Amino acid sequence: MDDAAEAPKDGNARLKVLDVYKGIAILGVIITHVVLLQNGMGGKAGDSSALVQFLFSGLIMFMVISGYFYKPGSSFLHNVRKRIVTLLVIYFAAIIVMTSVMYVYLLIIGYDLSSYDPFDVMIKVAFGKANFVDMTSDEFFDLMQPMAPFEVTVMMYYLGILALGYLIFYAIADRVLKDWRVAIVAILILFGITSLYMDSIHIQLPLFAYYAPMVAGFLLVGALLSKIRFAEFLETKYRTRDFWLVFAAVAVLAVLCLFLFPAQTDVVYGRVGTGPFRIYTFAATSLACGMLQLYVALLFTKIPGIFHLFDDMGKNIIYLFLLHMLVAKMLIAPFVELPADKFIPLEFMPALALAFATIAVILVISHIYRRIRPRLIERVSAAGRNPKVHQ
Repeated sequence: MDDAAEAPKDGNARLKVLDVYKGIAILGVIITHVVLLQNGMGGKAGDSSALVQFLFSGLIMFMVISGYFYKPGSSFLHNVRKRIVTLLVIYFAAIIVMTSVMYVYLLIIGYDLSSYDPFDVMIKVAFGKANFVDMTSDEFFDLMQPMAPFEVTVMMYYLGILALGYLIFYAIADRVLKDWRVAIVAILILFGITSLYMDSIHIQLPLFAYYAPMVAGFLLVGALLSKIRFAEFLETKYRTRDFWLVFAAVAVLAVLCLFLFPAQTDVVYGRVGTGPFRIYTFAATSLACGMLQLYVALLFTKIPGIFHLFDDMGKNIIYLFLLHMLVAKMLIAPFVELPADKFIPLEFMPALALAFATIAVILVISHIYRRIRPRLIERVSAAGRNPKVHQ
């Protein structure tokens, strides 16, 4: 998720538009999770409103941006070790650590959790609550409901499907990206595989594995955008007619997709897109809205105060993504009862305030960590050089 922090392939400067965009996108993701899911996954998560679709497209664009910074030439095994293994380690570690922290925290402040098994929650969140159950059945819906007040990592599904998507992407990227026409055909086929599975088979798989082809398709979209240097175009051509013509086309396309082809965005429940071959409508809406957001990000880079705010959020995206549900629940748990069937039991405006408070807390924690990290590393290194420290 932090690929956009890397330098462009032929230079040393950061791409400001991608850092700022990550800040905008993670804000949308946090608002979606904290504000729009306040009544639980079975409530507003399946909402197909234009606002939900527009905000949710930020999560899809993280995949596109990851593909944007793909560097060809490395072996498949090297990419697996560097990226996929790392993502899976983060995925499982986050579920174990954050579930444990929230469980202990709720016990300390007086919650009765005697009827819940934290290890069962960890396993089911990590591998799936309703594996091999028909996603269109009532049984699936019941099994997928939030299971405990301390459940804060269900949103980590993104890391799991991203890792599986990378597995497909790395296997084919160097071959298909040699010809943009072959790459487009590959993208359409990958989207079609996920669509066909969800429309015809619709059986829940561990780690939501049926989304892996779709994710690989979005990664290929990002790699194609990199080949035409789209982010560099945004940063250098904003005063030209071409820039504004593309902007107008993207804005019109986004509006058309939002209102003519409404696409549900409840990934966990398998409610993605609409109609047959739903992933195509979902992809069109997500990409059109995401491109529009990229233009907004470019405009924000020209406003100093706003630029620094979203740039800081973009550079801390991994902390914001991993910690936002944990911090949000820790902030409200002493004041609001956390039932097992709701993630954030607040109305719209209090939940919105909580979302911004959560971002502020995580940014402060990140800033403190970055300040003390060099000292910690120095002390560990010094201890390693001086055995007497351990005696």
